[in-house]
Amino acid sequence: MTAPQSQEPAAGVAGLPRGLRVTVIVGAVLVLAALVMLVAALLTRQSALAELRAEAAPALQRSVSSLQGLLDTYQILPRVLAREPLILNLYATPALSPATRETANEFLSAFNAAAGASETYVLDALGNTIAASNSESPVSFVGRNFAFRPYFHLAIAGWAGLYFAHGTTSNRPGFYFSYPVKSSGGDAVGVAVVKIGQERLESAWSQSATPILVTDAAGVVFITNREDFRYHALRPLPPVLAAELVGSRQYGDGPLAPLPVVGEREFDGVRLVSLHEGRRSVEYLLAKAPVPNTDWEVSVLVPTATVEEQVGVAVLLAGSASAIATLFGLMLAQKRLRTHERLAYQARVAEALRESHDRLEAHVVERTRDLVEANQRLSREIQERERAEQIVLKTQNELIQASKLAALGQLAAGIVHELNQPLAAIRAYAANARTFLERGRPEAASGNLDLIGELTERMATLTAELKTFARRTSDEVADIDLRASVGRARALLDPRLRRDGIELHIEQPDTALTVRANAIRIEQVLVNLLKNAADALLEAATPVPRIGLRLQADPAARRARLVVTDNGPGIPPEALGQLFDPF
Repeated sequence: MTAPQSQEPAAGVAGLPRGLRVTVIVGAVLVLAALVMLVAALLTRQSALAELRAEAAPALQRSVSSLQGLLDTYQILPRVLAREPLILNLYATPALSPATRETANEFLSAFNAAAGASETYVLDALGNTIAASNSESPVSFVGRNFAFRPYFHLAIAGWAGLYFAHGTTSNRPGFYFSYPVKSSGGDAVGVAVVKIGQERLESAWSQSATPILVTDAAGVVFITNREDFRYHALRPLPPVLAAELVGSRQYGDGPLAPLPVVGEREFDGVRLVSLHEGRRSVEYLLAKAPVPNTDWEVSVLVPTATVEEQVGVAVLLAGSASAIATLFGLMLAQKRLRTHERLAYQARVAEALRESHDRLEAHVVERTRDLVEANQRLSREIQERERAEQIVLKTQNELIQASKLAALGQLAAGIVHELNQPLAAIRAYAANARTFLERGRPEAASGNLDLIGELTERMATLTAELKTFARRTSDEVADIDLRASVGRARALLDPRLRRDGIELHIEQPDTALTVRANAIRIEQVLVNLLKNAADALLEAATPVPRIGLRLQADPAARRARLVVTDNGPGIPPEALGQLFDPF
């Protein structure tokens, strides 16, 4: 039964049709949910970046302090060296003697080792090295001119110098600390230089997973715990400045190429930089701090992956909350709407039910009559099918019986021959027994009678097997020993096999091989298989015909396997399709 449908479209609020009203409400809800998620994302990103900046501040301060500590530790060394009498003596003598130079070299070598510096050396007013701690090394500074280095110009002008560069002679980077060597009149007559490697600083920074950078005034990274950032610029260098840096050899053969920045922006006062790393873009929070008394800056790059994770969670929660609130509101509105519609619908349905009741009663009577007729037809068809099944079963049993009798007919010649032999022997033994009795030899006659008894038992066994095989069988199944079925089949076929000179070899276990089956039908299958094998061997005129029968137990599959083989021509290909057809 189909309920009647309303023919008038329901009007919504403000005169809008219901469908349009739902569309407007859903659109407004979606816009509101999007705004909620956007606000949640902005607030979460703002809060997370503030936390990340607060976490980056201590790391940045530690990095600046460690660099400043190194500078403070070693900038005093050239001052001490410039006041050393042995060094001042180098400038007091117009012409240096080899002994004086050698003494200075030995002193500088010991001073360098004690300070843990890379190289220590002194220059004259023209920038020529007059003594050095590495005077005995293949890359000795003695005799080399370093007037092109800024640290020389600062010191010869009377100032303390600090410079970082890649060594042109040693090919190793480091900090160059310089200080003027002054005469008794206060004029700068030379420069004392101590070079310190940056390895100690970078080794301490290497324990940090956060990239740490030290940049010069041009923005070139010269100290870092990320080797792929070394001697790269934070931004593209002007061509003139790049040419000056290359010409000064300050950074050796460094690329001076800009870092792979793919995006840079500020969010709520936080600077964010995106770098291309491998096949992906990684965003970092960039925090900077100047190094006191230098034009250098220390920067730390803190990955913002955790920020994006927090934003994602916040958006998910906001979206979920919006969805839940929306669903709850829609459920309330839907419930109210359905209540109104249900009342109207119930009124229409009640009227329709009254109209349909009479039609339904008439329809039920008609359908009941149809069902009674169909049930009667079905009962007749079932009876006819049962009779047909009985006829088929009877025909099948008769065909099985006919097949067994046909098999017995084919075996008759061998069986008759098997019976004739004991009959002839019985006749002979009976005649001999009569003769022995006539001659008064009852013991000999008794022996012949025993032999006659054995022959009759043999004949009785054979006829019993024939009787069992020939009688009609039921469909009853029981636990049977397959070895017994094989023995009975062999007894039936043995005369024919011996007559035709066919060897039958049987392999079977010593213990009972019990299966659930119909014994007579199993025996019939065995007789048919063995008889067919014998027929095939005779038709093919096999020189030494043999039939094999093997019984095997398959405990894993809980079944037994019976295999019949022969050394004949095999089954013709055209007969394979009918191999399992009955009879």
